[in-house]
Amino acid sequence: MARKSGKVLILSPHVMTAALVGWYVELAKLEPAFAGPGEHPADALARVKPLLVVLIDAECEEAISDLFAARAAKREIGIAMFSGSVDDENARDWARRHSLPFFKLPVDLEAFGRVLDQAARQSEHRVSDRRRAVVERAVDGTLMVVDQTGHAWYVYDRRGGDRRAGGAYRAFVRADGVELRAALSDAEFAAREPDALVEQLARAVAATS
Repeated sequence: MARKSGKVLILSPHVMTAALVGWYVELAKLEPAFAGPGEHPADALARVKPLLVVLIDAECEEAISDLFAARAAKREIGIAMFSGSVDDENARDWARRHSLPFFKLPVDLEAFGRVLDQAARQSEHRVSDRRRAVVERAVDGTLMVVDQTGHAWYVYDRRGGDRRAGGAYRAFVRADGVELRAALSDAEFAAREPDALVEQLARAVAATS
């Protein structure tokens, strides 16, 4: 599957917060877009094209509405929410009701990439009884294995020099944070063909640390 493309619209009442999230978007190799001064979220949604995902600040009350979510869904535009404050329970509840990804700032870049990808895939209807796993690219370019049950596993290589790695292994991380690890040789690290990745995922074990 080809990597998706499009802009990421960031809706926040705080200029510095929007700029920070825009920096994350750029690191994910996508293009950030912002609402203009005084522009209503619905107008920004209609103006920015092509639009892939909308990221809504938990403090952007104008965008936290069922009507806004319906407009985005009609255009097959994904939504994710973020928060930089502790008082965000109402926004979290709204995100849960609409099955939207939610993340806190600051966020790990890999986790941010997974949130973007999950939001971009909201409009896709995946068959839960796949006959075989497939390899795709996430919106930030990360390799991903979609298993036979439809779960997406994002692929990250952890070499010995990686501060998170106790040894060299390939990590397969699900959107909910579940991580499996497969210890690999140098030759196996070089293998990124679909069959090789599917075989590595099949023998990966749960992370213990």
